[in-house]
Amino acid sequence: MGLSKSPKRRGFSSGEWRRHSLPGAGSCRDKREREENFMTEFENPRSFSRRSFVTGAAALTGAGLLAACSPQSQPEQGAEGEEGLAGTGGNEEIYAGACDGNCAGGCYLNIHVRDGKIVRTSARELPDPAYTRICSKGLSQVGRVYSSNRLLYPMKRVGERGSNDFERISWDEALDFIATKWKEITDQYGPGAMAIFNNSGHYSLCSGSCGTSISVTGRFKNVVGASEISSSLDIGCSHGFSHLTGGIPTYNEITDRKNANVSILWGNNPAISNPHTAHFHKEAQEDGNRLIVIDPIYNANAAMADWWVPVKAGTDGALAAGILNIYFTRGLLDEGFLKSTTNCPYLIKEDGMFVRMSDLGVEPTVEPDPLTGEDVPVDPIVVWDAAQNAPVAITEATDPLLESVPGVNGMKVQTVLENAKAAVAEYTPERAAEISGLKVEDVEELARIYVEDGPVSTEFFLGVNHYLNAPYTSWLIGLVAMLTGNTGKSGASFGNNQIYIPQYTHTNFAVTMPTDKAGNPCQGGDPHTYATAFLEELIDTGKYGQEDCVLKGVWFTFNNAAATMADSEYTKRWVSKLDLVICSDVMMTDTCRLADIVLPASYWFEHTDVGSYLFATHPYITWNEKAIDPLGESKSDFDIFKAVAERMGYGEFFDLTEEEYCAEALDSEGYKALGISLEALKEKGALRVFPEDVHISDTSVWGTENGRLCLYQENVLYQFGDLGQPVDRKKECGLYWEEGKYCGEHSEARMGEYPFHLLSQKMRTHTHTQWSENEYTREIEPEPLAMLNPDDAAELGIQDGDTIRLRNYQGTVVVKAAINAGVPPKTVAMPRSWQAADFIEGTYQSLISKDFNDTSNNQAYNDVACAVEKM
Repeated sequence: MGLSKSPKRRGFSSGEWRRHSLPGAGSCRDKREREENFMTEFENPRSFSRRSFVTGAAALTGAGLLAACSPQSQPEQGAEGEEGLAGTGGNEEIYAGACDGNCAGGCYLNIHVRDGKIVRTSARELPDPAYTRICSKGLSQVGRVYSSNRLLYPMKRVGERGSNDFERISWDEALDFIATKWKEITDQYGPGAMAIFNNSGHYSLCSGSCGTSISVTGRFKNVVGASEISSSLDIGCSHGFSHLTGGIPTYNEITDRKNANVSILWGNNPAISNPHTAHFHKEAQEDGNRLIVIDPIYNANAAMADWWVPVKAGTDGALAAGILNIYFTRGLLDEGFLKSTTNCPYLIKEDGMFVRMSDLGVEPTVEPDPLTGEDVPVDPIVVWDAAQNAPVAITEATDPLLESVPGVNGMKVQTVLENAKAAVAEYTPERAAEISGLKVEDVEELARIYVEDGPVSTEFFLGVNHYLNAPYTSWLIGLVAMLTGNTGKSGASFGNNQIYIPQYTHTNFAVTMPTDKAGNPCQGGDPHTYATAFLEELIDTGKYGQEDCVLKGVWFTFNNAAATMADSEYTKRWVSKLDLVICSDVMMTDTCRLADIVLPASYWFEHTDVGSYLFATHPYITWNEKAIDPLGESKSDFDIFKAVAERMGYGEFFDLTEEEYCAEALDSEGYKALGISLEALKEKGALRVFPEDVHISDTSVWGTENGRLCLYQENVLYQFGDLGQPVDRKKECGLYWEEGKYCGEHSEARMGEYPFHLLSQKMRTHTHTQWSENEYTREIEPEPLAMLNPDDAAELGIQDGDTIRLRNYQGTVVVKAAINAGVPPKTVAMPRSWQAADFIEGTYQSLISKDFNDTSNNQAYNDVACAVEKM
């Protein structure tokens, strides 16, 4: 390609790198010599050479989807393929595993082992062959397992924090250090002064990142009484949906896409992010399904679409508001549906609160809460019933009015529908088209499709999530689908295919709240869950909002926060102020480099576990077998937490094995009803978590008050708590949209010194920073590139491969340029899935502000403006 620079060393300090890397791998400075030593030391795929991988992946890149659209054929046992990197001698054993990284695909794999070494991976059959797929990341797992960047031994920092200067120590030394320092902190400040910072690096049940209510991290947190830090990632849209649906899922199983007449990818990039799922869309399209892609960039998804809608980045909410405006002004929505299923008839007082029966002089009653059993006051919401021509409780109304309600007890009121109409009144089709960069006809056609061409399946995902306005946008887009009846039936779905709720609701959560041998319960974790944007203030002031709190140490697990969180300098700053920093990981990462103690975790195929858990693109949980022994002195995350707990005196709470942990977690009435247990899973290998053949979301009852879809909320909903921040009720309680704080065309930044909108992009060969250390995939995408529109590049005198600087109000990053006509004008598209050493200077995160929405602490990766300069 002519764009690659010599990769920087991404591991330890020079001496430690040579002493503690795999034999013959990390000490080589010359790329070719390093690869030759790597190939000599470890067997690799007999039928999957580097040449065939690179050639095939290049073809995949050009074709966009071919490799992901058809299942991988299974070679006959013992058959010889083309000359590859592995020898053909020795007996081959095949183990079951899952690709449990945070693409959340959970693809089921064959792990091929010869002479105790993994030599290749292939797709393993799932009960439904439509889900039997593997992508370039899954195929290149050998490169991760035997990466020269693998952590093999415990290490202790010997230089300044962040200096990347470590020495190898024994496990006993590491455990003694952690136990002693942890006890010093908690004895002085209380157990909550230490926190677990868990993220999404490995979706398995036991030694994975399925949250502190499921995985071993939660058991440890509750045993030692630690607090927790929220990653604040990808949560803006879920906050908007909580207003709308109360958290009820609205997505159907992806095999149902063939039953839609129209599929719309809105903020979704399956051809790159989940290429193993793209065949579902392509196959449905071949059967007559119309595929529409709403995306600012012409990419692999747009290339296969019947209609590409090039919405201006960050303006999706204005487009949705324009569609709703059409529905409201032209009376296109079913009035019966609005009356029975939404809160449109609710009456709002001038103070923004709903009219309730107590406003009419009726005292609230007291009833037991169905979940807790505790008595709670019941004060029904009031509507105006046309049948009685009077205000009544919503439960007593037979024909509630949607508009033109007279005053109630001298109070001026409006219905929720009237409030919603007023909120989107300014977004006429013409205005929505102007803001979103589309034609008026485009807005009209999208509105028509949802009403007339259903069922419509809307694949809505994270592209819209990475803005400060994400909660507003998701509420509006969700309403477009749900008010037109495009959820809750075959072919009608809204959301994404990565979250399967039964894996959460059926888990026996008692597994994270153990008792000791005498039956005494663990102390339970500190109730505080801290949002990342407030950590430095918390550390400096001892205050979290108005509450006195202390944070003195953090354990990073399944988490590369230094490379993935917004404002990397902020992350380094608050971490530098802690008394104890622990990081456990499979690879040496930017976050490990900030730690005092680094603990080597075994790879996914080096211990047993239940895989594809909580997040997956198929509806199965899988049994992951131990294929090889852990490399070096690495341990499973379960064994790491168990060892630390034992050294701290909490061993009785960890008196079980990994398999026993999994068995207990799966021991629930929900799983029993599905015939799921650990024994059954080990026998079958993969078990379905839905009882029906094709799961259709149940939208008969919503999770909101009175079980209705909401176009308005009377109370401000806080995703991370009311910390005293100023809140505008008009923005947070009803329908609303505003352009991006930084990326908006009329923002101070874009109108001034930083005219470009910087968009983060996913990579086919990485999942965030995972696989960035893989030499196989680095041959395809060797370094971060900033993609520019040809006209912008010409104006700036930039050619393909030139070194450029992106700078803004936050920082700077230096990378190579790539000219791409699919990128819109005044836009820079760049992947953020790299570590600091991969950039020439700075990082993508250097340019992102940690600013947050007033009620949602969401990382706004795409709400970024910048200037572009040729170096």
